[in-house]
Amino acid sequence: MDKEKKYQISTSAWSELPPNKTPRKSIRRDRLDTPGRRSVNEHENESPVPSSTATSPARVAQDLQPSNQKFARDDGDLSHTDGHLTGLSTDLVLKSLNVFVNKYPELAILHLPSFAKKHQSQDTKEIKTLLAALLAITRSHPLLITFPWESSLLPKERYAEYARDRLSRSSFEAPRLEVAQALLIMTVYEWGTREFHRAWIYCGIATRIMQALNSSRIAPYPLDSTPNQREAVSFAIENRTTWACFILDRMVSSGTYNPPMLPWSEMEKLKVFRPLSAVEFAFGPDLVSQMNGNENNLSTPQREQTALFDITQSFEVLVSGFDIWAQVMTFIYNDGRRAPGMCAPQNCPWASESPWSKTRHHLQTWRANQHHRLYYPDNSVLAHTTLGYGESFTYLNLLYSIWYVHSLFLGSSLADINQVYFSTLMLHREYFPFMPTGLTAPRGPIDPPTLEGESPEGWWEASAFELFGAAENIACLLHEASECGAEIISPFVGFCAFSAAYMNLYVFRFPQMNLGRSQNAERNLAYCMAYLENFRQVWTLGDSWLATIKNASLLYQRATSDRSRYQGKSRADFDVLHQSIHEFRVVDRSDQHLQEIEGAEREAVPVPTPATNAGTDSLDLDMPLNNLLTEVSTYAHEQGMWSHWWGSLDDINMSVFQDQDNPV
Repeated sequence: MDKEKKYQISTSAWSELPPNKTPRKSIRRDRLDTPGRRSVNEHENESPVPSSTATSPARVAQDLQPSNQKFARDDGDLSHTDGHLTGLSTDLVLKSLNVFVNKYPELAILHLPSFAKKHQSQDTKEIKTLLAALLAITRSHPLLITFPWESSLLPKERYAEYARDRLSRSSFEAPRLEVAQALLIMTVYEWGTREFHRAWIYCGIATRIMQALNSSRIAPYPLDSTPNQREAVSFAIENRTTWACFILDRMVSSGTYNPPMLPWSEMEKLKVFRPLSAVEFAFGPDLVSQMNGNENNLSTPQREQTALFDITQSFEVLVSGFDIWAQVMTFIYNDGRRAPGMCAPQNCPWASESPWSKTRHHLQTWRANQHHRLYYPDNSVLAHTTLGYGESFTYLNLLYSIWYVHSLFLGSSLADINQVYFSTLMLHREYFPFMPTGLTAPRGPIDPPTLEGESPEGWWEASAFELFGAAENIACLLHEASECGAEIISPFVGFCAFSAAYMNLYVFRFPQMNLGRSQNAERNLAYCMAYLENFRQVWTLGDSWLATIKNASLLYQRATSDRSRYQGKSRADFDVLHQSIHEFRVVDRSDQHLQEIEGAEREAVPVPTPATNAGTDSLDLDMPLNNLLTEVSTYAHEQGMWSHWWGSLDDINMSVFQDQDNPV
């Protein structure tokens, strides 16, 4: 079946599905039979995760102990895994390593020749721990499972269990680079399997290890009396690993109230040099020029650099992109438009000195420092794939796009080249109304607090063009990358797909919000859904994202087909669904979403009359919930800064829209 047609969105198809039962591909038997894997149903009634929790020493120790109930340790299994890792051939290790290097651009920390040499000559516990983490994260990747030698590998949970056990001890020994690298890889693994707190702790420990290693290099009287003299390649590996800590620190802190622990100023204090290019990382930099050249110091403003970044410097572009992302998330978590004074004329998004405009300018400057060959869609994923950089090109442009989606519809954000489009999406999403059924053209927020200044003529139309253009670029990037073998199945890229899916659903249901310019919205939504279906085969994180899109589709279909269903309703009536739309650290709240949707309809039903009873009875038959949830009021505050962009449904004229689908 054609992929696009398979995921074509129709009202009847979505409406007939019970909660949390979106179409799912068959899963390989070894994924179902592996120990420690949680099924989708185990997450269906999971309580919301508080966005901020105090981390006590006891909690840290508990999280690092692999023999708890969730990850029961079997010493026999660990011994078997240890022997298995020892017996793996260098050929198989290098093939797995090559998959990892290509498919996780944010973790470009492993130097293939050095790793192969250590694997052959040093059967150390640190190398085996790092190898276990590597295999845990790559074991279920679609590319790896197509290889004939894949059957000789263990299930990914076995590798993860081994890595957790070894890291629970080596993390507190003398700092080792390989331990920090294993912790970073396990950070991404744990996030993808929804162990968010464990991921945050692992990232923090890796950061402390790299800080300790860097401090020993620059201290005039180091505690280690015999510090090792670094060679060029060793210098390059440490440089990359330190910057990977910087990236993941921002990644696991976004969407939560957990503060980042590695600010840019700290990188300057540690005298960390700028991220190295792919060529410098592969062969080692010229240490003399590195030590003496001002252009490598972080204190040197980037604007003084005359050369534009090319694809071989994509890791540095990624670093600076995630730094902007962190600034955007800070604005969002300070309540964005709802913060005191943010609706004043001088702080409206079109004002040149407003936080929104400054962030957008920062993003545009970041983009302008890149070579034009890094721009999508002017350049294709396939062209960069021929050079071996298809994944890096995709990642960078996703980061750029998502910034616009979340900042004009949500109000804030920004990120990398394909990060670029993700950042674009984030930046524009802040100010667009959530339920625009009564509007005939793009405009700003229609629920309090409204903007106090008057927008320039055509400003909202231009913003809509950027917002939904970013959502389309993300969808097309993901599709093109999949077609040419450069698909990335990682948590951040999954979040990009989820965010773009929602925005394409939004403009598909409300085409007037982009003046009818999003002619391919349904196709783009299908692209995103196809990606998320593949994503959920690897990471359980994708299940809740798909359920959220399904529930949002149900709400928007009903809102556009029958105005009376949600007459007078606003964002406050769909607070939990609103929160889920923006969660990177996602929790499945489908029951609560449906309670909000059905509850809003019940409240909107007028005094019963013979003409309305039939419709009410029909609604009761459609209602899937049996229990009211008490957690809503407890957790409604969890990410309240996201709540300021939902619109009121008062005085909405639904007759201006036509929907060919049958009402639910």
